[in-house]
Amino acid sequence: MRDWVWYLFLAYLLMGTWLSADYGISMDEPIQRKHGMVAFEYIKDLTGWFPDVPNQTGAHLPTYDHRDYGMLFQTLAYCLELVLGIDNSRDVFRLRHLMVFVLFWAACVVFYLILYRRFENTPLAIAGILMLVVSPRIFGDSMYNPKDIPLLCWFVFAFYTHVRFLDRRDRYGPLLHGLACAMAIGSRVVGVVWPLISLGYLGLHLLALRGKKDYLSAFLKRTASYLFFLLLFTFLLWPVLWEDPVGSFLHSFNSMKRFRWYGEMLYMGEMVRSTALPWHYIPVWIAVTTPLSFLALILAGLGTAFISLTKKGLTCLRDQKPGMDLVTLGAFAVPLASVILLGSVLYNGWRHLYFIYPFLVYFGVLALAGLSTLIRKKQGLPGMRKVAAGLALLLALDLGQTLYFLVRYHPHQSVYFNALAGDVERNFERDYYGISYRQGLTLLLERFPDRELRIYSRDFIGKINTMNFPKKEAERLVFVDRIEEAEFFVTLFNFRSGKEYREFIRGKFPFDRQKLFSIQVGGYRVLQVNKMIESCI
Repeated sequence: MRDWVWYLFLAYLLMGTWLSADYGISMDEPIQRKHGMVAFEYIKDLTGWFPDVPNQTGAHLPTYDHRDYGMLFQTLAYCLELVLGIDNSRDVFRLRHLMVFVLFWAACVVFYLILYRRFENTPLAIAGILMLVVSPRIFGDSMYNPKDIPLLCWFVFAFYTHVRFLDRRDRYGPLLHGLACAMAIGSRVVGVVWPLISLGYLGLHLLALRGKKDYLSAFLKRTASYLFFLLLFTFLLWPVLWEDPVGSFLHSFNSMKRFRWYGEMLYMGEMVRSTALPWHYIPVWIAVTTPLSFLALILAGLGTAFISLTKKGLTCLRDQKPGMDLVTLGAFAVPLASVILLGSVLYNGWRHLYFIYPFLVYFGVLALAGLSTLIRKKQGLPGMRKVAAGLALLLALDLGQTLYFLVRYHPHQSVYFNALAGDVERNFERDYYGISYRQGLTLLLERFPDRELRIYSRDFIGKINTMNFPKKEAERLVFVDRIEEAEFFVTLFNFRSGKEYREFIRGKFPFDRQKLFSIQVGGYRVLQVNKMIESCI
């Protein structure tokens, strides 16, 4: 990697480290921290390590309600919290935000290596990193999301080690690929996709090279080594498997295949149940939350790759670059097809499938490479320079608009929608993670200093976000259980029933109360505070 590229990554690391402290506490973070604590206490009790650390949860991992979750990242975060001696909630979650970002940053470095290996072109590899990093939803979530971003990172590591696994000269390839796949599986059971892709690709690869016995012998040995490390690391890194490996794995697989969340969500102007989603739920969410220029490049790259691979057939597996294209197509298509065909329970947009986004970016870079080659070949044609300049201008304008959004609406990048979304307020849920609560509660505290504020909200995320503030300020934020007792009504516009949505559309109680202020992003509201009684002015 060239020196100037390292400087870019260093600048990004410093910037992200600085910005990660600006985000509120998301809905999942307290319970994810508890998952890590439960796993840590189980390991401690089983091994006798850390005898001076008291148990706090009272839960036993093999019977824990949420044992189907992968807890690797959460356990490591809790261990670091103990090592650093952090004893207040505010710093606990700031540390976790920083850990999420640093892991994502490392995945970006590895993704650069993947792109450079495929395209052998530094500007194209940097373009891919830009598409990954500045996509607003990914940028925002990379600062705090403790579930979906680590899984994205493990998938990137698995792709890179897959390439190394196929290189017979790389003696560490089987070990590294086994470890990376185990981390993906230990984060969420969907990580089993990678062993399936790797072994399936290897079988096709050997079929394409039939007759070469030296390949067969070498790869059988490497495959046996890979499977050994995969099983070993999966077992070691997923403590819930220690007492009943097969039973616990099947429990996690069945649970994640049909997850236990049965709410309603606003999708394309209608309330839909998580258990009865239309097949287009994920494709539409990807389409309306990805910058348009990135989306166009991704679609062009997917089409190009599909046509090329179809024409070449198995012969594409004889060369590393087309082989990488095929693996990327599988890493994107298999999970997407699986959730559609299985009717999986999904919610909160497409965050559960954020791990496929790097593979979509890969195809965007493939489209850029194809355009660059075509323009060079046709540069002698009349008007080609104008066409090239026009395309470059369109890409630059959309990139500039995206960068403006990142800066202008910091730290609310995770609620980005493009023009395809239409009337966002009527069509889609927005700040489902509740990141905007930090700013909203800060504004309330500033407007009404030195007194208690009684707040009602239909979700629990606001109460979680009181941990963003010093104890004295947090104690002034009192969340009440009944709206009749409240001075303020706070809403994220995340409706969980048709009744709530109709109240909003028709402007009925409590949405008919006077608005105190709202947080707007790109022309649509993500949080609003209404006054419930006049005396609170």
